[in-house]
Amino acid sequence: MLLSCEVYRLGWKAFHDVLTYVDSNRFACGRTGPRVTLRRAEQLTVYLAAQLNVDRPDLCNNIGLYWRQPQIRKLQPHNLVGHAFRSLIVNVLQLFGDPDVSYEERVDRNSLFPGQDLTKLAKRSKLDIVARRESRIVAILTVRWRVRHNRLQALDEAFAYGPALQRHNPNSKFYAVLGEFDSGRLRKVLDNCPPQAPHAALSAAVHFAPQPIREGLRENGTLEHLRSLEWLIGETFQWR
Repeated sequence: MLLSCEVYRLGWKAFHDVLTYVDSNRFACGRTGPRVTLRRAEQLTVYLAAQLNVDRPDLCNNIGLYWRQPQIRKLQPHNLVGHAFRSLIVNVLQLFGDPDVSYEERVDRNSLFPGQDLTKLAKRSKLDIVARRESRIVAILTVRWRVRHNRLQALDEAFAYGPALQRHNPNSKFYAVLGEFDSGRLRKVLDNCPPQAPHAALSAAVHFAPQPIREGLRENGTLEHLRSLEWLIGETFQWR
């Protein structure tokens, strides 16, 4: 629903007829032909078309359905995509996860952890998803459609909220749920998760669809510990 072959330039524009899976400024053609990002985008587009069982020329008309809604298409997408991704994750967990777990989005940090020193975070920052079993917080999920190359906000939040969360419930988990496709940025997050970091603040890094990265972009081996959404659904039954 959120992937697209278009880019937003004061309005949505067609863009190379490939999946725009990373920053658009990395797509370019040189004098000898398409450069590496554009070539990889083509192989990812071919892969996704096969997985969705549509012809390659029709792929771009079968994705990005959210952005085609009339009330959405006219809006600048950068904030919308983050909110939409977070709500889709909650919806999936509610549909397929443990029914005894409840979820709340955009939770005020001060109401949840009063008195906690959160000066390293933005004053108006909120917790993306808080999962509870009865009244006990069992997991916090920080949700990012894209990871900034120069800052790991998910890690900042885990360090800030983690101690208070552990005092509330020693069995609680803290996950980063991502839509990022850039392998280098994903590895930065994974470096702060088990098993690379046995005492890491993050319990795991979860991607909504790691198979297109591993198989479509052929990023084999280095992302082996990137968890899937199916894995996260299974985890909900273990949260205590």
